[in-house]
Formats: sequence, structure tokens, C-alpha cells
Amino acid sequence: MSGKTRRLKKEDILIGKDKQEEVFIEEYDASVVIRPLTDGELTKIFSHIGVVPLQEDGSPDITKMDVMKNFEALRLATSFGLVEPKLSLEQVADMKFGVPELIGSKILELSGVTSGEEAKKKA
Repeated sequence: MSGKTRRLKKEDILIGKDKQEEVFIEEYDASVVIRPLTDGELTKIFSHIGVVPLQEDGSPDITKMDVMKNFEALRLATSFGLVEPKLSLEQVADMKFGVPELIGSKILELSGVTSGEEAKKKA
């Protein structure tokens, strides 16, 4: 590379998880605030799932995952990525049916793991 390149700083690395997005939850007639997951959080989710089938482009194919493991992974994503309100995994499991999966799909989309179209297929 020619010229002087900028050095990556700690703030540059950590800024990704600081992005926040508001998501309206129709079942509760209210909004929540979510953030993208860190590499460490995604690693925990994928290790919980086990072998993840991949698409041709190398991204995870969540449509071919075991349904129960998929629900568990989406609840875990929700617990990690939900900023307001902050909920434990047990509290996420107590939400109305389908809501943790919807929020988890949005968090994975915001994290760059799935596209909006794939998230809609799962929700």
C-alpha cells in the first residue's frame, strides 16, 4: 500500500456495538431499542447452535437450522442485543410467543448476519 494508512484504534473497534436502532413491536404496541452483536456474542450463539449450514456466499443459512435450536439462538440474540429494556434470557423466554424471534432476527440483521429478506422468512 502506498502512502500512510491510519492505525486502527480501540474506539474504532468498539463503535460498532454502540449503534442503536428502535424497533416497533406490534404485540406490545411499543418500541424497543436494539444494538448489533459483537463477534464474541455471535460466537456464543453459533456455538450453542452447533454446525451452521452455509449459503453459497458463505453466510449462515438460518433457514436450514434445527427449529428448536433456532428459537433458542434467537432468544439468546435478543437477550444480548436488547438495549432497552435490558432482559435476561429467562425474561426473554417469558415474552409473548414470536416476539423474541422477531427481535432476535432484527438484531442479527443489524449485526450483518442475515439480510432483511431472510429475517422475514424466519419471523
